[in-house]
Amino acid sequence: MESNIKKDFFWNTLGSGLASFISLLFMIIVTRINGTDIAGVFTLTYASAIMFYTLALYSGRTYQVTETKKSITDDDFIKHRFITSILMILVTVIFGIINGYTGTKLIVLIILCFSKSLEAVSDVFHGILQKNKRLDIVGKSLLFRSILEIALFIIVDLITKNIVITCLSIVIVNLLILIFVDMRVGLKYKENKKSSFKSIKSIFILGFFTFGITFIASYLYNIPRYALDGVVNDTIQAIYGIIVMPATIIMVINMFIIQPLVVSLKELYNDRNKKAFIILLLKIIGVTILVGIAALIGAYILGIPVLEIMYGVELDKYLGSLLIIIIGASLYTVSSVLQNGMIVLRKTSIQFIIYIIVSVIAYFISNYLVKLYSFDGAIYSYLIMMCILFVLYLICFIFIVNRKEIWRKENERKNK
Repeated sequence: MESNIKKDFFWNTLGSGLASFISLLFMIIVTRINGTDIAGVFTLTYASAIMFYTLALYSGRTYQVTETKKSITDDDFIKHRFITSILMILVTVIFGIINGYTGTKLIVLIILCFSKSLEAVSDVFHGILQKNKRLDIVGKSLLFRSILEIALFIIVDLITKNIVITCLSIVIVNLLILIFVDMRVGLKYKENKKSSFKSIKSIFILGFFTFGITFIASYLYNIPRYALDGVVNDTIQAIYGIIVMPATIIMVINMFIIQPLVVSLKELYNDRNKKAFIILLLKIIGVTILVGIAALIGAYILGIPVLEIMYGVELDKYLGSLLIIIIGASLYTVSSVLQNGMIVLRKTSIQFIIYIIVSVIAYFISNYLVKLYSFDGAIYSYLIMMCILFVLYLICFIFIVNRKEIWRKENERKNK
């Protein structure tokens, strides 16, 4: 058993780790081969594809792998995922048209979103494998797919210098992995119970707030990027994508720190051990802050030279912007810790409200500051919205965690 756990952890960490950094590698390849103008188009459309990917995933594997009552079948989750993936593509096309995307930008957006929709379908089969304790297969699939995507992406882009054809290579890889790996293996573990419309509908209802939080969080992260679109040229958009990329790395690193400890938080909450719960949460926050400080120091000393070597673009005048982004990302990771704490405490609807409030404020602030200060306005708005998000999460968490009824046992609540 312990050997299987280690094998699952190793392959899943390796596969999901590489998959998390693939957008960084794509951006480096496009910037170096195609130039900053095309890189600007790519970074904007890829960010949008990731945002709409949350619609295809809906609530991800959250409910799929924790469904123990067997009231929702594997077929229900598969059909639900096909529905959300189709919705994703439709919404993407509408989004592109409304925002006035034409030519290469619209085509690349649709191709990337179609590729992500295939990933979303793969994910539902990964959920089946995870439920059957085969995370090692999931990790191997993610690793193999990522390596193939990167290799083919480089080869096709070097040969064609055409971003549309290059992005189609990602679709080909995802389609092949879905059909010959994820579906083929996942269907072997799938239970043979039939699906029902009622159960599929219940997935939409159960996962709504989880989906809403994830989608709006992704939109919030991209608001400054969208504010820049149409105001600055594609080269500046590419530079913004480069400067913001370290923030993504910080968030991914902290995700690997936070996620394994969520189970411990859940156990402490089940035992209604408030003191230990808060102490563990503070320790996680402490680690995320240390990661942020280390990132800030590293960015100040080596950030710009490393980014220049990676992307082949002069970035000397953007050191201040990079440091502001690192501070904002660090605040976001602390908010993520509080977010996970509130999820454990079964408080999700309030988080949905928090993200809506911050998104509305950020939309107006970003557009206003970008019009005034162009690129710098996007950087300032990023920091401001992360500060607002952190403050609202902190206030709500302090209020919720100190409510006495939160820490009562279920039988104590019924007797009240």
